[in-house]
Amino acid sequence: MPYPPNKGEKIRAFHQIQQLAKNHAVHLCCFVDDPDDLGYTPNLKEYCASVEVVYRSSNGRTLLVAAATFLRGRPLSVSLFYQKALAKKILEKLATQRFDCVLVSCSSMAQYASLISDVPKVIDFIDVDSEKWRLYAQHHSFPLSSIYQLEAERLARYEEKIVGVFDHSILISEEEGRLFRERINGRPVSVISNGVDLEYFASSVIDSRSNNQPTIVFAGVMDYFPNVDAVRYFCHCIFPAVLQKVPDAQFYIVGRNPTRQVRELGKQINVVVAGMVPDVRPYLAHATVSVAPFRLARGVQNKVLEAMAMGVAVVGTTEAFKGIAATEQDGVRIANDPCSFAQHVITFLQEDATLRRQHARQARAYVERHHRWEDQGARLERLLEEVVASNAEKHSLGMKTPALA
Repeated sequence: MPYPPNKGEKIRAFHQIQQLAKNHAVHLCCFVDDPDDLGYTPNLKEYCASVEVVYRSSNGRTLLVAAATFLRGRPLSVSLFYQKALAKKILEKLATQRFDCVLVSCSSMAQYASLISDVPKVIDFIDVDSEKWRLYAQHHSFPLSSIYQLEAERLARYEEKIVGVFDHSILISEEEGRLFRERINGRPVSVISNGVDLEYFASSVIDSRSNNQPTIVFAGVMDYFPNVDAVRYFCHCIFPAVLQKVPDAQFYIVGRNPTRQVRELGKQINVVVAGMVPDVRPYLAHATVSVAPFRLARGVQNKVLEAMAMGVAVVGTTEAFKGIAATEQDGVRIANDPCSFAQHVITFLQEDATLRRQHARQARAYVERHHRWEDQGARLERLLEEVVASNAEKHSLGMKTPALA
C-alpha cells in the first residue's frame, strides 16, 4: 500500500499516483501488510478514482504455501505475493471499467498480468530484484547463502520471462537499466528515477539549527538488511576513527523497527539509536553530515536525496550513489575504504559555518535540478501515453497483446 510514503517502493508508487492523478483517473489495487495502514485509505482516495485493498498476512499458512511453491521451483518472493482475493478484485475491475493502460509496480506483482488482455501493460521493476538476492547470498553464510543464491537464479529467469509480457519496462537508474538490458533482447526499457518532495524536505520548514554539537545521522528502515549492515559497518569500522579527531561527535541511527543488532550499537560511546520517530526532518535539520556507508545497495537511495534536499552534506560509498550522479561540487563525498570515509566525515564536522552553508546550497541545488517528482512524473506520463498510442496502432493492425503463460 503506497501510503504512508515512508519507505522506498511506497514513496515511489505514491508520488507516481500523485503525479498521474493530475491529468488521469487512477484506479489502485494493492496489498496492505500492516493493518494500521488501512486507516490511510482515505489519503489515497484523494488521488485515486477507486482503491481496492487486500490484507496480506504473514501467518504460518501463508509461509507454508510459499515454501511449498519454492520447493516446486517457483521464486519465493513471487509466491508470497499471490492471493486469490487480489486476483478477484482485479478481475472485477476489468469487468466493470475500461482501462487505457495498466501499470504494475515490482516483479512480484507481475503475475497478475496473466489476468489482463487487450490492455497495454507497463511494469516498473524499480530495481533488478534478482541482483538484490545475489548480493544477499554473498553477505550471508550457509545455509542462507545457498537459499538466497537459488532465489536469485530463479527470480532472474522469472524476470527474463515476464519482460516479454509487458509493452514496456521501467528501471530506477541507468545502472539498473544497463544490467537489465544485458539480460533481455530487444524489449523496450526506460529509466525513470526517484524524486524528492521539495516542499516537505526543506530546512526552512524546520526550526533553525540550534545544535552546535557535531552530529552525524543515518535514516532508514532499520530491519532492512542493507541498512543494518551499513550502520554496523559505520559503527565498527569508521566511527572510532571519527571520535579520535572529534570526541564529542554523536551518531544518530533513525528509523523504525531496529533489529537487535542495531539496538546493540546504542551501547557504543556516542551512538544513539532513536528508532521510529514521528518526523525525520528535525534530525536531518540538526545534522552536520549524513552518512550512507552501504556495502550493498540497489537503485536510488531516497535517504541520500532527502538529506541533500534538507541541505545536509552526505558522505557515502559508491554503492550509495549508484543511482545518483552527484559529485563533490554538489556537497557530497564518496569513499569506499574506512579511512577515507572517516576523513571526509571529520572534514565536514570540523568545517566552518561559511563552508557548511555552501555545501548546503550545493546539495539542495542538485536535488532541485535532477530529482523533482514533477519531472519524474511527467516522464512517466509521457511514456504511458506513448505505450497507449503504440498499442492502439498495433491493435488496428490486428496484433495481439502478449499474455503471461
